[in-house]
Amino acid sequence: MADFKAWVVVAALALSGCTAARADAPAETAQATGWVQVTPPPTRLDGRLYQATCSEAAGTDPAYRFWFRRGTADGLVIFFDGGGACWDDITCAIPRRREAERDDDGFYKAELIPTDTPDRFNGIFDLSNPRNPVRDWSFVYVPYCTGDVHSGSNTATYTDPDTGAPYRIEHRGADNFRVVLNWMKDNFSQPQRILVAGSSAGAYGASTHYARIRAAFPRGQALMFGDAGQGVMTQAFLDQRNTSWRFALPREVFSRNTRLTPDTDIVARLAARYPRDRFAQYTTAHDITQSSFYALMGAENACMAWTSAMVTDLEERQRADNFRSYLASGETHSILRTPRFYTEQSGGAPLAEWLAAALSADGAGWENRACQDCMVRPTRCAY
Repeated sequence: MADFKAWVVVAALALSGCTAARADAPAETAQATGWVQVTPPPTRLDGRLYQATCSEAAGTDPAYRFWFRRGTADGLVIFFDGGGACWDDITCAIPRRREAERDDDGFYKAELIPTDTPDRFNGIFDLSNPRNPVRDWSFVYVPYCTGDVHSGSNTATYTDPDTGAPYRIEHRGADNFRVVLNWMKDNFSQPQRILVAGSSAGAYGASTHYARIRAAFPRGQALMFGDAGQGVMTQAFLDQRNTSWRFALPREVFSRNTRLTPDTDIVARLAARYPRDRFAQYTTAHDITQSSFYALMGAENACMAWTSAMVTDLEERQRADNFRSYLASGETHSILRTPRFYTEQSGGAPLAEWLAAALSADGAGWENRACQDCMVRPTRCAY
């Protein structure tokens, strides 16, 4: 068993190509000034004391912090960052630490790393680009280091597959955001426009916390944008995740005893619950990171099965009048933090302008978009 974890990394990550397109590429023209770092103090909410923390994986720093920036326009972006996930003995035993040089040095980001600063991102974080529809808005940037897609509230005990020793992970993503949201309510007035967005694991955080955000900020026009988080999962993963994380479903949408299945569509339920709000998702047709995690969840022929399930799910969501999707060609993963946000147009329209239309008052030009002749995978399917 001594080499078991190393074998898993090579087989499940190197073959899957999880290095596709780093999301933390610096924006050369982004303004570093104006961003303020906040280390939240312990916060008592509903009679319980919350201490924001990272995963506390062995050898990592548990310190948690977030960033905000005040804009000149009456709009607010709440952005959940990504960084993998873990849910069992194997995946949680392989964390990404701050000394890691690559995105694929672990299954999940276990602590905040030097690139977890919003002034290093591009895409919607490039505040000097005139094509950026939220360049003048206020921002709250919610980093990620708990392995639970911002949705856990549990201390989980696992067993190291190499040594047999027990170890603990703090899956406190949902608790962390409760602290952040409490701070936001004290420091931001009601905006007229709201964008709740997230990339990769952050796309799930956006959906998990959307109802709570709307309860805190009920006024104005709102859009939820999920970037590279389509919700294609196996039942075995859902059952394990819910046990390990105590997954925090939005109570405004789900009853307390709801059992999730691969057919349970959180985004569709949110769209039905908030018919005056708008909901959007972006993905590439063969997202190599999402399909790789689908393989880790136990799916057979995952790289093909993921694409098929993703397309079916999008078609179902498109039945809602307030949902639109942008399906791009290729297999890269996530886009909102990258320069590709301004160059992507394989869906038949520039993505930056598509998002601007989604945020506009009348939504003119905001339509379902999909690449043409893009269902043939550009690389060999190896998992």
